[in-house]
Amino acid sequence: MMKQVSEVELAYKILQKTGHSMYFRELITEVLELKGRRIHSLAHAMSEVHTQINMDSRFVHMGKGMWGLVEWSPQQLSAHSASDDTDSAPSSFSSRREKLFEEIQQEYVASAAEPGERE
Repeated sequence: MMKQVSEVELAYKILQKTGHSMYFRELITEVLELKGRRIHSLAHAMSEVHTQINMDSRFVHMGKGMWGLVEWSPQQLSAHSASDDTDSAPSSFSSRREKLFEEIQQEYVASAAEPGERE
């Protein structure tokens, strides 16, 4: 039965069962053991499974080689976002954009209140 299930599906089921993130080598080793297929190159097999996990939107990289599931609670994912520096850039960009928008609105209101200067 396990031989018919894809490696990425096995990884998903393993993470669902454990309920917490796993280091990618542990996760992939478990996947390969469950799959039970003959492996010529462990590095190549690990690379293939890692690529599949990386491309599957059900998985999220938690940092430092740890992988989890996107479906887990928002609290876990927001804790991950707070610890990852790359995730702070979009919120910083958003706040700058909001400030700029407010300034533009204030200038527009101020210029609309002074119609005599435009004539």
